[in-house]
Amino acid sequence: MKQIDKISKAKVSELSQLKQKKHRLERKLLVLEGKRLAEQLEIYGVLPREQYLAMPDQNIMSDIPSYLCKEEDFKRICDSEHPALIAGLYSAPSPSLPEFRLALYLDRVSDPGNLGTIFRTAAAFGVQHIFLSPQSCEISNPKVVRASMGAVYKVPWSMLSVDELISMDAKRVFLDMSGDLALKDYRPDSPREIYILGSEAHGVDPQLMAGSSTSLRIPMPGSMESLNLAISAAILCYHISGY
Repeated sequence: MKQIDKISKAKVSELSQLKQKKHRLERKLLVLEGKRLAEQLEIYGVLPREQYLAMPDQNIMSDIPSYLCKEEDFKRICDSEHPALIAGLYSAPSPSLPEFRLALYLDRVSDPGNLGTIFRTAAAFGVQHIFLSPQSCEISNPKVVRASMGAVYKVPWSMLSVDELISMDAKRVFLDMSGDLALKDYRPDSPREIYILGSEAHGVDPQLMAGSSTSLRIPMPGSMESLNLAISAAILCYHISGY
């Protein structure tokens, strides 16, 4: 069996700093917990730099430095209230901008659960890129990564200001509960299309709404006025995927 060293107090202290956004951004590192998430990240080809285990006989990735931790160590280095007793140190997701046909633009989406869930949905339905406004949630927030089931490493993403979006050569379509056209009646018809979604608190920036060629609504025969942002994004992604 591979020899596992006990984690030092100094290393625990250093890792605990990564619970703060400032340190994650400076060091471009984050601690992620849970065996299921680690296995999904491995499928995406994303491996930890280090691994932290509660038991020496837990599944250990070969050639990766591993450390034995106590439960209180996990509580210090992980951000959840009741952390899983297996974790890893990962490089933060990196931005990129490959060619795309269908992309999302998330305008001021600050809730980590919504942001992560949208990434997971985008990965499921083949959305090729996600643009984030500068006011959106930090992509390397562990809550975002967990909610995405690692999809923030799978779906290409980049930061884009409103002005940069407006100047981009692509058709802009925004989702709004009072949109002109029902989503079911719309089909992508341009070489590049960007679908704009705003936060539940702020909606879509009026500047983007004014400059977009199409507004879409999700018809709801029930009694609700609106849907959760991540649910709306899932319906949109499923529809534009063509399935």
